[in-house]
Amino acid sequence: MYVLAAMLVAGFVCNYLVRPMADKWFMKPEEVAALQAKQAAGTSGSFGIGKGGLEAKAALFWAFVGIPLAWGVWQTLVNAMKIF
Repeated sequence: MYVLAAMLVAGFVCNYLVRPMADKWFMKPEEVAALQAKQAAGTSGSFGIGKGGLEAKAALFWAFVGIPLAWGVWQTLVNAMKIF
């Protein structure tokens, strides 16, 4: 209980220490307009870092993560159905 109370106090202190960002970190309206004009002339979507799209290497790594995750979800559902 004392640990939870200490974490609550730490959270309050952290929230108190948060300040608004300085204006130097924000874009000026003319910079925003220039960026929007540049994006309008280019591609219509954002595909993340790199060339865009889904390459074979990216699909392989998604499968590397997705297959065990799907198996874990399936096992969880199978075991949950045993309860009912």
